[in-house]
Amino acid sequence: MAESTEEQSPATVAKESESGSEPKRSHHVLARTLTVIGVVLLLISVLANFVKREALDKSHFRATSRALIADATIRNQVSSTLVDQLYANVDVSAALAAKLPKNLKGLAGPIAGAAREGTDVVAQRLLERPRVQDAFVGATSLAQQQLVNVLNGKKAGFATTSSGAVVLNFRPLVIQLGNQFSFLPDLQSTIPQNAGQITVLKSNQLKAAQDATKGLRLVADWIWVLVLLAWAGAVWLARGRRRIEVRAIAVGVIASGFLVLLVRTLAGRYLVNHLVVSDSVRPAAKNAYDILTRLLAGAGWTGVIVGAVGLVGVWLVGPGKRAHAVRRAMSPYLARPEIAYTALVVAYLLVLWWKPTPQFGFLLNIVLFLVFAMIGLEALRRLTAREFPDAKAVEPFAELRSAMSSARLRAPHRTNISGELDDLSKLHERGVIDDEEFSAAKARLLGGGGTS
Repeated sequence: MAESTEEQSPATVAKESESGSEPKRSHHVLARTLTVIGVVLLLISVLANFVKREALDKSHFRATSRALIADATIRNQVSSTLVDQLYANVDVSAALAAKLPKNLKGLAGPIAGAAREGTDVVAQRLLERPRVQDAFVGATSLAQQQLVNVLNGKKAGFATTSSGAVVLNFRPLVIQLGNQFSFLPDLQSTIPQNAGQITVLKSNQLKAAQDATKGLRLVADWIWVLVLLAWAGAVWLARGRRRIEVRAIAVGVIASGFLVLLVRTLAGRYLVNHLVVSDSVRPAAKNAYDILTRLLAGAGWTGVIVGAVGLVGVWLVGPGKRAHAVRRAMSPYLARPEIAYTALVVAYLLVLWWKPTPQFGFLLNIVLFLVFAMIGLEALRRLTAREFPDAKAVEPFAELRSAMSSARLRAPHRTNISGELDDLSKLHERGVIDDEEFSAAKARLLGGGGTS
């Protein structure tokens, strides 16, 4: 959009053609090629940054873990898993038999089976407690941090098993669940150390994962520079049709945004419907997928929003009659840079406060979006300055001051009219003036004929 004001008139194009300086078609083809390359690199950047933030960013991972355990469907599935682990590692029937009288020991098995449903309820209520949810977040965050340390080449620490695999350890939660029942003694020694553990990374996968992480960080941190360079080159090469090329970039950004949203939806359906075997687990898996990919959805919608704003800017600097009329109406305000840029900054701060997607909270995005907006605004200001050189710059608050002055001038007049009406009423009541004279004088006052 920064170059969109350089659209050439037919006379200028003809003049360039005569002098042999008309842009070559090969330049236009190369410009469009760079535009497409930039869009492809943008898609790669979105996916790389999503994986980086979701898997490697500590604060974001904690927020995601808390959102997962706060979801009722996921929480119920976790509670069911904890109960499964408890019953798989503790002989509940034997523990009951040890507590029951001798003549009732034979009922220990049926009672243990019947108590399973009640144990599920206890587990669900346990996971509703803030302290237990904190323990869940702590367990997942610990595993994530140790995984990051391993991927960065550091020692894994106490989140690994003796074989070197990185694990997610829910054993403390299983023990907390078992402690809710007094007939289950000494669970610390009863429940094996590997109970409630989920392997995150096996030792034989370590080297490949470390290499992949290095590549992921490199791509996520720097590929956006290549995107900007490709688009800058495209706009520079598209001399004579730069507004059209900027429009193509905006359309490409919108298309990439919708493509990200489509891929997220299709991948979710495949993962939930084909890779999750149990029907009972699918609702929780779907909710977990939605929470884990919220950042990806935000990236898609950010592309749609930014691309749409770009298209509006391209239209605004275009040759259409409506765009020309809008520029004419805006020209007095654009002629005052302090008004134009203040309005832009205020509007941008409102967008950041609204934060329509998580991407509007990332510092790099905030800076880039603002820079692009300021470039676009300056291009629009220069265009209107050329088109409407005689446009009178509007004075800030001039209309407001005028309205306030008029109001102050009218206030005494209305007060005097009210006082004169009171005087007329008193004269009429004393009989000094008759009904006809009272009506005529009142009509003159209300009609604006009174003195102020």
